[in-house]
Amino acid sequence: MSTKNTDNAQNASNKPKKKKKKRVSIWKVMILVFVLLFIIGSASVFGLLFAVIRTAQPINASNIQNMLDESSFIYDSNGNILEKVHGYNYRTVVSLNEISKDLQNAVISIEDERFYSHPGVDVRRIGGSAIHNIKTKSLGQGASTITMQLAKNLYTSPEKDFSRKIKDAYYALEIEKQLSKDQILHAYLNTMYLGRGAIGVQAASQTYFSKNANELTLAESTMLAGITQRPSRFSPYITAPISPEENIEELEIVLLPSTEETPLPVEEDILIFDKALASGKIDRFEYNQLKRGDVYIRKAVLNEEAKKRQETVLFKMRELGHITQEEYRVAVDEQINIQIGRKNEQGISTYFVDKLKQDVITAFIQKGYSEDEATDILYNGGLRIYSTLDTNIQKTIESQFANNSNFPGTFTDENGILQPQAAMVVIDQHNGHVKGLVGGRGIGGRRIYNRAINPRQPGSSIKPLAVYLPALMNGIPASTVIDDSPRPDGKGGYWPKNVGSYYGNLTMRRLIETSSNVAAVKLGESLAGDEQSSIRVMFNTLEKLGFTTLVDRNQNSRVNDENLSLTLGGMTRGLTPLELTAAYASLANEGNYIKPIFFTKIENSNGDILFENKPVTREITDPQNAFILTDMLRTAVSNGTGRSAQLSSMTSAGKTGTTSDKKDVWFVGYTPYYTAATWIGTDMPEPLSDSSRMAALLWKSVMDPVHTNLENKAFTRPSGVVEITICKESGLLVTEACLRAGAQITEMVKAGTEPKSYCTIHNDYNTPIENESIEEGIFDNEENETPDSNNEDNNQNNENEQNNNSNNGNDNSGNGNNGNGNNGNGQPPNDNTNNDRENSVPEPLPIFDNPAPPNSNP
Repeated sequence: MSTKNTDNAQNASNKPKKKKKKRVSIWKVMILVFVLLFIIGSASVFGLLFAVIRTAQPINASNIQNMLDESSFIYDSNGNILEKVHGYNYRTVVSLNEISKDLQNAVISIEDERFYSHPGVDVRRIGGSAIHNIKTKSLGQGASTITMQLAKNLYTSPEKDFSRKIKDAYYALEIEKQLSKDQILHAYLNTMYLGRGAIGVQAASQTYFSKNANELTLAESTMLAGITQRPSRFSPYITAPISPEENIEELEIVLLPSTEETPLPVEEDILIFDKALASGKIDRFEYNQLKRGDVYIRKAVLNEEAKKRQETVLFKMRELGHITQEEYRVAVDEQINIQIGRKNEQGISTYFVDKLKQDVITAFIQKGYSEDEATDILYNGGLRIYSTLDTNIQKTIESQFANNSNFPGTFTDENGILQPQAAMVVIDQHNGHVKGLVGGRGIGGRRIYNRAINPRQPGSSIKPLAVYLPALMNGIPASTVIDDSPRPDGKGGYWPKNVGSYYGNLTMRRLIETSSNVAAVKLGESLAGDEQSSIRVMFNTLEKLGFTTLVDRNQNSRVNDENLSLTLGGMTRGLTPLELTAAYASLANEGNYIKPIFFTKIENSNGDILFENKPVTREITDPQNAFILTDMLRTAVSNGTGRSAQLSSMTSAGKTGTTSDKKDVWFVGYTPYYTAATWIGTDMPEPLSDSSRMAALLWKSVMDPVHTNLENKAFTRPSGVVEITICKESGLLVTEACLRAGAQITEMVKAGTEPKSYCTIHNDYNTPIENESIEEGIFDNEENETPDSNNEDNNQNNENEQNNNSNNGNDNSGNGNNGNGNNGNGQPPNDNTNNDRENSVPEPLPIFDNPAPPNSNP
């Protein structure tokens, strides 16, 4: 063989070998690249895992119960739920045995069928989810277990990203180490979001079916279990408009907050509102909100998407053996009835609970919490708040406030608000419990202006507290006679003026009954050695009675309440109905003041007591003085200005109050059971169509039904009070001449303060004819009209008010009439708010007409 051929043969044999080597090299490279990528990817994944886990905070799952935000509950005095308090979300935590087994199995079946077998992370589910997401190039299918979702609810966030999933898995493994499967399921069922603001199965059960979670049927349970995948899509109901032809009694009503795009209601809408109110589907507060356009009305309709999802859950339960074929069929065919739960007692305004919530937040702040922390505890802390409210009393007040016939001259102002407005407070004087409170009429909604806790001018309702109580406390007996005749003001005129006439010498009891202005000032300025000391005695007494709106000289040296106008209720800011009720309650409680209480105790969801609100009592006066003044106020109702408030079958005591031009009218009174105040006036003060008779009648319309089933009894008379017979014109012990003149009366005084001398006015030869006639006809004219003779005084008051405004820039337009403080220039005090001769006063015959100025010709 030639060399050439040999070479060719060798070359031929070498060529394939070179190609083979080349192919092997490519595969090696590919394998190497794959291995490197795997190593790099694994390193990256482990690096990410390590980085995420390193930043994860340690958890202690054993205290998981304390981490469950929960709505708070307010109960009335009989233990009935008044309101479920929560922010946007509503949650009630219940134990696992309070959740139906069907609901537990439904959630496990559709959420995590291997829940009881995996360690917190389901590897099989992760693989299936990963393949699906790679194919769809999305994160549409999750691999979360129930434990991972619990971790998300408590420790991470709803955002969809890999780092959060890693944390969820890490926390799930930690949770599984610390809790049993049942503990994990319990926590998850109480934290899962189920739409419409409901968190947890108990809240959702109440929201959609008005049931507890252990009362749900299989069909209802599976509908709830299906929500969690997509709450906005699978909510059991959707809303739809209501047509006027529909039978509204058969509908489930939903009120939704209006937006800028929500049209204002038209006549057709008003017709629907009227039907809803008449059928009891809404209350009058919601009705008013609808008419104003604050909310709009819709009906709840079963969501077909939710029904389809429910059937998917049922199918899965049957597949896993949790239910039989027959149970599956029955549940599929069962008609789902949406029954929307209410979150507060219907027919009750929010005035009481709004004030109660403020007090609860204040209680936590006083324990060292910030305002934000205290608010969060109220709305999310699962509190059980036991209020003092008597729902029956509250509803009685509400019903009378809804009756326009109780408010003559009713009109609607430019803001769509009924006028005149009103407020009423009822307190149990024995323990300070507020049993009912309304701060307005014809208004609904949350956190609305509460007139029961905002000040207005009190008029003559202040006289018993500011004048007659400190008089008794300073040793002036009730038998004292005061000359009800014109009082010179030291400037050539007279101040104050009575509304009507003057009656000469009258006892303190008669002066309260006739609501004399002059006598109140004369008695008030005689309480101590000089005028300013006397004013300070009155001011201090009112402070002890709990009034927080008083203005002293240190606060404002020009306009304040340290002047004689205090005797008549002419005040800088006024008084609130709540504080005025509490002050009168101290008279009914034997002279002991108790700060008003809105709740008795607060518990956490475990039943541990966080606060116990026990009455804190302070003595204002002794029981003898309190009873004597109470008895005077009793006859002020039976014989005097408060006659319109006299109850049908219960002893009562009280006092009216009317301010200048009748811009504010009051009645404050009490029985042996309850103390209550009523105020009526317009929000922008203007004259009313009636006097304080209107407030007295409103008081009666509430207090009569409140006392229907209560035994009538007298006010308890303490030892140390004696009855004496005195001359009604001198206040001294009677003589035979007083008896012949018919001038004797019986009065109650504190033992040791009885008069020691005998009357010198009456004798056998000189019995003043005019004085004999003072009491003639005292009960004859129950409906006397307020005389026009007071107009001059009112005009002068308005002039002084304008001067005060211009000098001091003190605008009290929101509180009634302007303040009447000493202006610092020696000007006499200005009676701005004491137009208090009531239409129902049975007047003594006058012995003086309105006086002429001193030194003028008759």
